[in-house]
Amino acid sequence: MNYSEMNEKELFKNMNSSLNGLSEEQVIERQKKYGKNVLPKPKKNGVLKMFLSEFKNPIDYILLVTLVLSVVVKEYVDAIFIFFIILLDALLGTIQEYKASKDMESLLNLIKVLVKVKRNNKEENINSEDLVIGDIVLVESGSKISADLRVLESYNLTVDESLLTGESIPVLKDKEIDIKDGFKSNVLYAGTSVMSGRGTCIVIKTGIDTEVGKITQSIINEDSGVAPLVKKIEKFTKQISLYTVIIALILLVILYLKEYDTVSIMLSVIALSISAIPEGLPLAMTMALTIASRRMSKRNVIAKKLNSVETLGSVTTIASDKTGTLTLNEQTAKKIILPSGDIHDISGIGYNSDGNIENMNDRVLDLIIMGSINNESTLEYDKKWKYSGDSIDIAFKALGYKANISLDNYKLLWQEPYESVNKYSATLFENQGYVYVTMKGSIEVVLEKCDTMYVDGKIKKIDKKLLLEQNDFLASSGYRVIALAKRKEEDFIRQNSYDKLNLKNLTFIGLVGFIDPIRKEVINSIEQCRKASIEVLMITGDHPLTAYGIAKELNIVNVFEEVATSSELIEKEKLGQNEFDKFILNKKVFARVTPNQKLKIVDCLIRHGKIVAVSGDGVNDAPALK
Repeated sequence: MNYSEMNEKELFKNMNSSLNGLSEEQVIERQKKYGKNVLPKPKKNGVLKMFLSEFKNPIDYILLVTLVLSVVVKEYVDAIFIFFIILLDALLGTIQEYKASKDMESLLNLIKVLVKVKRNNKEENINSEDLVIGDIVLVESGSKISADLRVLESYNLTVDESLLTGESIPVLKDKEIDIKDGFKSNVLYAGTSVMSGRGTCIVIKTGIDTEVGKITQSIINEDSGVAPLVKKIEKFTKQISLYTVIIALILLVILYLKEYDTVSIMLSVIALSISAIPEGLPLAMTMALTIASRRMSKRNVIAKKLNSVETLGSVTTIASDKTGTLTLNEQTAKKIILPSGDIHDISGIGYNSDGNIENMNDRVLDLIIMGSINNESTLEYDKKWKYSGDSIDIAFKALGYKANISLDNYKLLWQEPYESVNKYSATLFENQGYVYVTMKGSIEVVLEKCDTMYVDGKIKKIDKKLLLEQNDFLASSGYRVIALAKRKEEDFIRQNSYDKLNLKNLTFIGLVGFIDPIRKEVINSIEQCRKASIEVLMITGDHPLTAYGIAKELNIVNVFEEVATSSELIEKEKLGQNEFDKFILNKKVFARVTPNQKLKIVDCLIRHGKIVAVSGDGVNDAPALK
């Protein structure tokens, strides 16, 4: 049933549930019917199956034939040696795969998620595996979503869906349905996490039926690509088999013409065939790959299959995700522009206090204080940095730490939280006996409330054209722009409560540009790839301008024409495979693409002889990774 589009009355009726939650009897019955809320897993191979799979190598088939022939001609020493090589090769491969599988299992066992639910009208924390359809789930800032949930009630609820979409900006969720890029605004998807706000939701899909579950199932059913080493060995095996057969036939004819007896002819042909087989090759390869995989393990890299080690060494192209892979997935303030035109660059990345503000002055300090007090997030250091709330609010708190500000003398009187409909948040506060209003949000909304602006410490008539040009300058470089304004309350009357702030006649104080910053080690890594003649491409679900800004900083692209979008890929695909491939091969960045399009891009690169590695941390990267 399409639970996401029913009205609430129908929803509760069809699910036999209510805001009080399910009873224990209902939970037990539904767990029996639908099973645990877990993602499908590929069938686990036992040690015996791992061992037998090691004999699927084409060269092992030849060695087994050689082993039989050696016994036939009574070359028992050769037979024992070949048997020892085949056995040792299979054992080494099995040990490596078994160890890698155990390492993978231990990593998965670290991920245990507790979920707050309402059952029998009581709140309790349960393991996410025990969720069933109809469960009432309570989410808040920091919650991990473990099933597909429909929103029933929400308060400033924003969710990071980058795992599914690649979009680094949190998405606002509420009970009203709105479909964007296939994802619904009233549904929280399994695998995502709550950035700010809180909500009451009902489970509408679990396990394999969730969006993440469907992708997982498609990956399990999809065959993996063939490793380059396997292709090379297959080619080598065919060649050596063909040459051996041809030479053996020539020898057979020559010995027959020279009138040798049948037994001597057969022994000579078999001996030649045995001598032509490089029986030490599989063992030498396995030993080399095992040594390489151990070196990789010292860098915390798990090589599940030995062949993948050689594949990595043969890579010609790396297709990388952006959000969370090349970047931190932590919004960071990087530029401040004041109405005077002064630009202040900000160093440091991520949610922490590392970094400085260039040419710090009172106007910049005032702007940072306004952004920090008009804020619903938390950012604190306790052995490590801990945070919760909206990503932009957290970034403002980090900016406050860099400026060494203190809010001890600021008393919050009233707050109007951010709502997507309003596109702003506002605060009423007191400082040194004076009361102020401050507003933070999109430039279009903030400008409507302003009639003056601060320029070099003086209040002047607002120049909206100038401020919009400053905004466009930041936006065109891939920054997310937040505008700030304030007003001193000259005739403030203290009240016990405030219904709404009087947001007009404000003074514009400046713009802040935020971006999901590049990881420190990435620039050097890409430079090393370039020196090794490895091409690096970016494939992301994020906005084209944001992707271009990051890619330009990483020297992946030089001009915007090297960026392709999802809509362009759809148009080129309609023109046929040749046009599609030609278009792909001339681009370096692919933005706003779907998981299926990522897969098609990688397929195209492989078709044209490239050995491709895919890097990414999201579910949307999984089909291409497979």
